Amino acid sequence: MKDTMKNILSVCFGLVLAACSDKKQMDHVIPNESNSITISDSLLTLMDVRVTAPEMKLIETNIYLAGKVVTAPNNRASVSSDIEGKVEHIYVKEGNFIKKGTPLMTLRSMELIELQNQYTEAKSQLDFLVLEYKRQEELIKNRIGALVDFQNTSSRYRAAESKVNALRAKLGVLGFSKEFINTQEIATQLTIYSPIDGYVFQLPVQLGMLATNQMTLAEIVNLEELWADVFVYDKDLDNIVEGQAVEIDFITHSYPSVIGTVAHLSRAIDPLTKAITAHVKFKAPAGKLVLPEMSIRCVIIKRESQQAKLAVPRSAVLDEADHSYVYLWFPQRSTPNKKTLYKSRITKGSQNEEWVQITFANEPDEKYQVVSKNAMIVENERRKRVD
Repeated sequence: MKDTMKNILSVCFGLVLAACSDKKQMDHVIPNESNSITISDSLLTLMDVRVTAPEMKLIETNIYLAGKVVTAPNNRASVSSDIEGKVEHIYVKEGNFIKKGTPLMTLRSMELIELQNQYTEAKSQLDFLVLEYKRQEELIKNRIGALVDFQNTSSRYRAAESKVNALRAKLGVLGFSKEFINTQEIATQLTIYSPIDGYVFQLPVQLGMLATNQMTLAEIVNLEELWADVFVYDKDLDNIVEGQAVEIDFITHSYPSVIGTVAHLSRAIDPLTKAITAHVKFKAPAGKLVLPEMSIRCVIIKRESQQAKLAVPRSAVLDEADHSYVYLWFPQRSTPNKKTLYKSRITKGSQNEEWVQITFANEPDEKYQVVSKNAMIVENERRKRVD
């Protein structure tokens, strides 16, 4: 009798284990019986419900980053004078395109006249000291002169030479050639030239005004090569690298998009914007005027979306609150003239107008297909039967 009871208990325990094992295999697609529905093939046809296999698809997803147009440091110039003077002539207007070296304006300068006078005096003193130095040097060689006189003359000669060189350099910075400097002619006007090719976009001067070396006389910008400062937030940092090609859209103008290159990324997060700045190099669309401070949008492709992954049609996905689901059908479990469909939770990835990449919490370990059309009808039918 005891042996018989033991055998019965063993069989029951085995059945329980088998049932638990079957349930465990089903857990990844059907948490409970209310999440499945069996429908006849004829009714599925009537409801126009289609079942197809998922596919491996590449679905690229774009990330949109805001930014603004800026000029490269070498393509923008603030023009000022190294010496004070009154504006005598203005040769350009705002909006003019000019080449490097083009005269912008001339200044009449008393400081310039005084500087040339100082140079002339210093040059005369140097010429005298050159002769005196040679005379003292000759006396020392003949053991006639005193060493202290020679040293004193040598010191004054070196100081005068340094002063002449400094004054000559100042005149050279102001644009005067060595040939002109060495003449006796005195210039009363100073010409200001453009340091770069570009457009004059600010010219805050007028005739007769006093220009100082702390005043901006003109602003020039070269628009052939532009930059965009694009703001990249922490969550998007993995999707952008230096050297990457990106698309630039001009959101406030109907200009065609252009392709730019990420030249470099800043290495600090701005405390105000909570973003880093990506400096993107690009050229303006042909025939279009792109100016600094224009708003732009930078389009980059999400890196993880550049890999082919399991995808289903958008019509296969059911969105409920914060979760998403699909209905699965397992051909190996099929019965004649009907299909049992299992509601399974998924996570959506990259998507476009037609397809959605999906991942399962637990990937089914047998072949399956998904309800790819009219999944909502299946869901409504399931709810009616549960109710």
